[in-house]
Amino acid sequence: MLITIGAALLGLVLFWGRVSPALFWCGEIVLTAAGVLMARCAHSHGGMLAMDVCANRSRLLSWNAGGKLLFALGMLFFSISADSVAVGLAVFVIMTVLALAGGVRFHEYLSCLSLPLGFLLLGSLTVAFQLLDTPAGSFHLPVFGMYLTVTEQNRWDAVLVLCKAIGAVGCLLFLSLSTPMGELIAVFRKIKVPAVVVELMYLIYRYIFILLDAAFAMQQAAESRLGYRTMKTGFRTYSRIAANLLAVSFKRASENFDAMESRCYDGEIRFLTRKKPVTMAQMGCYLGCAGLAAGIFLLERMGGF
Repeated sequence: MLITIGAALLGLVLFWGRVSPALFWCGEIVLTAAGVLMARCAHSHGGMLAMDVCANRSRLLSWNAGGKLLFALGMLFFSISADSVAVGLAVFVIMTVLALAGGVRFHEYLSCLSLPLGFLLLGSLTVAFQLLDTPAGSFHLPVFGMYLTVTEQNRWDAVLVLCKAIGAVGCLLFLSLSTPMGELIAVFRKIKVPAVVVELMYLIYRYIFILLDAAFAMQQAAESRLGYRTMKTGFRTYSRIAANLLAVSFKRASENFDAMESRCYDGEIRFLTRKKPVTMAQMGCYLGCAGLAAGIFLLERMGGF
């Protein structure tokens, strides 16, 4: 739903007043249809996706975790600091291709991408709209004696923010879908991150999935009992799930903590890790991707496109 609404509003911001009415409505229909299609494809797998499952079956699992972390963070900072639409999109495409080449299924990748993309679309649109005392720009709507406007500068800023953010999301998805949490924790220990920070990071990460799993189980149970037969019934079902979710998640968290204690948990989580050296093939891949993004940045600055 967030993607569909965001795509429709994005079409309004991009095309209103810049193209003919026929092209405007065609673009609006295409973007909205793309949002609906992506939302349907992203949730067609029928269950909550655990990123660790994808990471543990990734073809990039044998790659050095520290190298992947450094590469992903470097590309992320480059996407944000380059201040370029082309670079942001290029970084997103590069990291997406790497994640899919690692063995992540397309619908699984869409499932991970759908929620942040929906929030990014709506968040970037807040940059495009501005309240002014007088009408200005290509779009203005009266609101309580003022005008909700979209100027050319605001429109460009919204697109720039969206592209930079989507590039950063692509970097984080690549890292999450190719590197298990245990290996990342080992890297953080090597660089001397405080132990309490590492422990809290992992427990919070794990309990997010516990909460999502509990919510999905209750949703499936409600669907099997026709809990979403009508809109009124659906609202009632959602309210009951929200009321029960906190208690159920606490119960699941307590059960998981008991399981940890039964396995001699003493306040420190340890993972068995193997040494994975950085090979020339890995370095070549990292340098090639970084060079491609840098080349696009230079071409844009030189006016090549």
